[in-house]
Amino acid sequence: MNRLSDLLISRPIPETLLRGLLFTSFTLHMLFVLLTLGTAILALYYFIDSQYSGRAKELRFDKRILKTFMAHKSLAVVLGVAPLLLIQVGSTIPFFTAVNLFAPYWMLLVVFLIIAFLSFDALGHKMYVHRYIHLALGIIALAFLLTVPGIFAAILTAFENPDKWQAIMSGGYRLTGALAVHWLFRYLHVLGAAVVFGSGFHYFFTAEDETERKALQKWFVAGILLQFILGIMLYGTVPANPGYGILIPLFTGIVAAALLLWMLFSTINTGNPMQIKTLLPVLMLVLVSMLLTRQFLQDRTLLPLQKQLEANTIAYENELKPFERQTLDAYGASLKVVYDSGETIYAKSCAFCHGANGDGKGVEAKGLSIPPEDISAIRTTRGHLYDILKYGVHGSAMPYFTFFDRDKLDSLMDYMDRTYHVLSPPEAVVVSVSKPAMEQANSIYGQTCAGCHGMDGKGSKLSQGFKPQPPDFTVYSLSPKRAFEVISSSYPGTMMPAFGSLPEEVRWGLVKIVNEKRRQ
Repeated sequence: MNRLSDLLISRPIPETLLRGLLFTSFTLHMLFVLLTLGTAILALYYFIDSQYSGRAKELRFDKRILKTFMAHKSLAVVLGVAPLLLIQVGSTIPFFTAVNLFAPYWMLLVVFLIIAFLSFDALGHKMYVHRYIHLALGIIALAFLLTVPGIFAAILTAFENPDKWQAIMSGGYRLTGALAVHWLFRYLHVLGAAVVFGSGFHYFFTAEDETERKALQKWFVAGILLQFILGIMLYGTVPANPGYGILIPLFTGIVAAALLLWMLFSTINTGNPMQIKTLLPVLMLVLVSMLLTRQFLQDRTLLPLQKQLEANTIAYENELKPFERQTLDAYGASLKVVYDSGETIYAKSCAFCHGANGDGKGVEAKGLSIPPEDISAIRTTRGHLYDILKYGVHGSAMPYFTFFDRDKLDSLMDYMDRTYHVLSPPEAVVVSVSKPAMEQANSIYGQTCAGCHGMDGKGSKLSQGFKPQPPDFTVYSLSPKRAFEVISSSYPGTMMPAFGSLPEEVRWGLVKIVNEKRRQ
C-alpha cells in the first residue's frame, strides 16, 4: 500500500465519533444477527423433534420459535445498514479491497438471504404440506442462512489482514493456511454465540412450560462451553503479544462468561428459574467484550494502514502541487472557448480522431476498430454532410452533434470545405482504363459490389442491417486515390472486403464506376 494513487476523501465527522458510532451500531446489529441465527438453529431442531413428540400443531415449540424469526431478521438487516455505511467511510480502501477479493460471494449474499427467509417463512406457515417437504425447506433455509455469516467472516478476516491481500489473490482468492484456520474458528465462534443468545431469548419469551425451559437451559450451557473451547482456539490464531489493550476486554469477557455459566448452574441446581434482570447485563457484557477485543485487534493493523494512506495522500498532493496553477489556467482557458468558429469546433471536437490535418490519424484513431476517415479525401453534398455531423454514423465511433445548432454546424462545414474541399464534386479519374478492363469492372460491380451497394449506389436490402451501412454513392464519394486504396485493401472494421487480387486496371475501373454514381 505504498502507491501514491491511494487517495482518501475527507471524513464527514471526526474519526473518534465515527469509530464510536460504528462500534455501537455494529453491536446492535450483531445482537440481532445472533438472535436470528440462534432462532433458525433452534427452529429446525425443534421441527425435527416435533415429528417424534406427537404434540398438536398449535402447541409445537418450533412454530412458536419461528414466529419471532421475522422480527429478528428484519432488525438484523435494518441495523446492518448503519455499520456498513460507516465502515465504508472510515476504512474505505481496506473494506472495498476485502469485498473485491470475495466479490462473487458478496454479490450472492442477497440471493442467499432471500432463499433463506422465504424458506423459513414456508416452514413456519400454518399450512402443513408434508414432513419431508418441510424438513427439506428447513435444511435449505438454515444452510443458506448459515452461509451468510461465513461470507462476512471471510471478508472481515481479509479486511483485518492487509498484509495478506497478495497471498489471498495468489491462492485463487481463497483464505489459506493460518487465515483459513482463523476464519473457521471465528465462524464457529459466531454460531456458538448464536446458540447462547437464541436459547436465552426463547427461554424468557417463547418457552411456555418447565420442560421447554430446561431444554433451553441445556442449549444455553452447551453454547457457553462451546464458546470457551472455540475462544481458546481463536485466541491461538491471534498475533503474538497482542498487548494489554486487547487482553483487558478479552479477560473481562472470559470472567463474564464464567459468571454466566455459574449463574446457570446455580439455577439448575436450585430449580429456580433464571431472571432476565440478572442474566441480560452479564450476557451483554460478554457480547460487548467479545466485540471490543475484535475492534482492538482490527485497530492494530488498520490504524497504521490508515496513517500510511494519509501519508500517501499528502505525498501525492505535494507531487501534484507544482502543476496545480498550470492545470487550473488550462482549465480556465478551455472554459472561455467560444464554439462559434468552425475551426474551433473542429479542433475541440473532431481533431482527436480525424487529426489536426484531417488525415484520419488523430491521437485516438489507433484505439478505434473502424478507423476515422481521411476528411481531405471526402467529397459529398452539404445536406449529406450535415446529416452525418448531426446524427453521427451508427456502428462507428462517429458521434452525433445534436448539441450544436445549425449555425455552428454550418460554420464547421464551411471550415471543412475551405480546408479540405469536402463539398467539391469528385475529381475525375485520370488513370486510363481499357475497354476490356472497364467491361470486367462493370461485370464485377453488378455481380459482387451491387449486393451491398446496390446497382444505383444507394445500398441494397442486404446492407440495410449493416452497422455502419455502406455510403450512398450518389451523395458521398472519395478522392480517386482514396477510393482505390479502399477497394484494394478493404475498410477495416466494416463489411467492405479487399479486392487487391483484381488487376490494377480493373480496380481503377471500379473507382470510375463509383465516381459516376454522383453524376447519375
